[in-house]
This record gives sequence, C-alpha cells and structure tokens, in this order.
Amino acid sequence: MKFKHYSNEDYEAVCGFLIELNRENQNHINWNWARFEWMMEHPEFDKSLTESIGLWMDGEEVVGAAIYDMYFGEAFCGVLPEYETLYPENAYRELRDDNGLGIAICDESAKELEAAKQAGFSLAEQTETIMSIKLDNAFPVQLPDHFCITELDPTREPYAFQWLLWQGFDHGTDKAAFEKDGDIIIEIPVFRKHFDPTLSIAAKNSDGEYVSYCCLWYSDKTDYAYVEPVCTVLSYRGMGIAKAVIYEALNRARALGAKKAYVISDTEFYKKLGFEKEYRFSFYWKKPLTVNGTEYHIFKLLGKGKGGYSYLAQLNDKQVVVKQIHHEPCDYYTFGNKIEAERNDYERLKNAGIRIPEMLDIDSENERIVKEYIDGDTIFDLVKNGESVEIFLPQVREMAELAKAAGLNIDYFPTNFVIQDGLLWYIDYECNKYMEEWSFENWGVKYWSRSPEFEGYLKQH
Repeated sequence: MKFKHYSNEDYEAVCGFLIELNRENQNHINWNWARFEWMMEHPEFDKSLTESIGLWMDGEEVVGAAIYDMYFGEAFCGVLPEYETLYPENAYRELRDDNGLGIAICDESAKELEAAKQAGFSLAEQTETIMSIKLDNAFPVQLPDHFCITELDPTREPYAFQWLLWQGFDHGTDKAAFEKDGDIIIEIPVFRKHFDPTLSIAAKNSDGEYVSYCCLWYSDKTDYAYVEPVCTVLSYRGMGIAKAVIYEALNRARALGAKKAYVISDTEFYKKLGFEKEYRFSFYWKKPLTVNGTEYHIFKLLGKGKGGYSYLAQLNDKQVVVKQIHHEPCDYYTFGNKIEAERNDYERLKNAGIRIPEMLDIDSENERIVKEYIDGDTIFDLVKNGESVEIFLPQVREMAELAKAAGLNIDYFPTNFVIQDGLLWYIDYECNKYMEEWSFENWGVKYWSRSPEFEGYLKQH
C-alpha cells in the first residue's frame, strides 16, 4: 500500500476507482466517474492544483482518493469498502483553504460519518441531494412546433456550444459581452475523454439557433447515466423544450444499457420529469482553530470530557492538543468559570508536583487551551484490551499522595492517564478539593481493571 499525488497518467485509474466505488452501492454517487470527468475540463477547475489530489494505491489500483471540488475548500474523500480503515486522513492538510475543508458524506454512510467526526469534522447546514429516475420504459419526446432535436458536438461547433451555455446559465443575451468576458475557446479538439456526442442533445428553433441543452454520461462498465449539464435560454423556458431534450437523452442512454439516471439537484423541475430523491449528502466542515491569533490545524478528536473537546492539532511541525471548552449540561457536576478553572487547576497541579502536560497557551475569550501532546496508550485502552496495568499502580498512587498533600483530588478515571516511555502522565487539568470518597483507593482504583464498575461503564458507553 502506498500514497501518491495525482498526475495526468492516473486519469483512467481514478475513473476506474470511482466506477468500482459505486458498484455495490451508490453512497458515493455524488462523486461518480462522470462528475470527475466533467469537472476536470470545467473552465473554473483550477488545474494548477491537481498534484494536491491524493491517491492510495494497492499495486497499480487506486483504492482511495481525496479530490478537491473545482478549487480548495471542498473535497471528495472515499475508499473502496475493503480499505475503509484508510479513510483519507491527509485531505484536510492538502485540500483546505483559509476557511478549512468541507466534505459531503451520504447520510447512510455510518462508518464514514463516524470517521469524519473522529477527524474533527462537524455537521454543517449545507446539503446535496441526488435524484434518480428509472429507465424501464422509453419517454415521450414532444416538442412545440418549429423546434427540432439535434446533437451538439462542442468539438465541431465550439462557439455555438459556448454561446448556448452562456445564455442558458443566465449570463445574458448580449453577444458582445459574451465575446468579451466569456473566455471563449476557439478550438476544442477533445471535449472530454469519454464524451459521447450521441448523448449531447440540443433543441433548435426555426432560425437554427440552439435554445436548450442536455448532456448525459454513460459507461458500459456501469448501469447508470449521469446528467450534466442542463440549461435553457431564458426566453424559451416553460415551453417543454428542456423536458423533450432530457427525455431524448435519457432514451438514448437507455438504448445503450443504462437502467437509471442520476442528477445532483432537488428542484421541482426534475420532480415533474419523474426524478425522485434517492440520496442526501450532508456537508461536514473542519475549520482551523485560532488561539490568540495563532492558527492550529485540527487532525482528529482525541476525546470529549465533561468540560470540553480535545483535538490533536499541529502548529508548523509540532503536534499539540487544543482543548475547546464546551457548555453542555452535565447532570453530576457543577461548573463555575471553566477557562479560569483550567488555568488555576494547571497551576495547582504543577505546584503539587504531579506529572502533567505543559500548558502552552490559553485564550480566555474563545475558551481554548493549547497544551503539550503526550503520545501513548491510555490506561483505559489498556484495561479495555485485557492488559494488566498493575505495573503503573505505584505511579498513580504516588500522584494520589502528592495530590492529597496539596489538599486535592484529581480525576482518576483511566481515560485521563497516558503511558509514554514507561511514565504515567495525568493529561487532564481537572482537580478538586480533597474528599476521601473520591480518592484513588475509594473510587478511582475500581476502574483500573476489568471490574464490575469498568464493565458497567463499557455497557453504558
């Protein structure tokens, strides 16, 4: 298994990967081979960034990909089912813009949703809907009088094609403006690599002007067609012309073997044509966090406590932990000023001589803390995996004595302790006034083995 950056020689392999990705189910149909092909030659697609596309290779086969959508800031991430543990981790680092990175994930893809959340992505309001229509029967193609159906090949009529899309996507009907601002391509030697001109359908009026357009994409390696793009000149809308053009294209795709067609849309227009909503994709965003003006890039969620979310982050080449205070209700604990408590507790623990990560920065206004990252297994994970942690009991008992001498209890729950190079670290800053019932011997030790209390916690969580 290896990772590589995309090059033009990988084009067919990526198309093949996207076909395979959507073979068993269509949870990634929003990113199918045809969308990739359409996007790669789109005028707005920034080709200077293509080396940032990440590919995971098993031999010569692409098994995972992270691909930006037109430009940095939004991306597709996916892996073949048997490689799901590879869910692309570098997408954020490679494909983000100043606002972070958004990825669209099918609402039915539970494992990918969990992977995204663990990587620090949060649900946003933005969604994308995929509609589909079955091609069991031919559709009636009915045009108004004085219009006709024809094929429109951009390689043969580049000017007419671009002029139609300019008008159809509401840039206006001023030809002078089009010729000045339309970035016209004089010659289009190859429109798209797998473009089929028989699926590039337009309608003409009695003056021979193109007024509506629909292009479908179909591969005999799949059983579906993809609709992209569709447009109609404003003055010819509402006449049934677009419907006829789309139905003609669908009938042709059906004749080639397509059993279904997909479109990215949720508009009433497609509903009236017979398309139905099939998949919804929700966007998850990962945004950089700033602490006192310094930007940290978040890579994954380390854990959620009763006081905040802790993320593995990076500043330059250094890994750190960024903790974002939250104010979610907790039915067994009462908080005061959380961010000040973190500052004060850190000083108390440090003065008590307890081994804790260094606090590197604190942002009171945004309630964020940056602290040293202690890389290692937690006591909780060791116990959960059936390993004995008895060898570390003397260290935690030493911490308990130091805390008691300072009049403190620390939170002895095993998720708060990490082993690094044989040393036990208390990675939380929480401490409270000493109470015998919450000491290590009376409470904490119950969770440092596969005790009934530990098993009960596992069942509840």
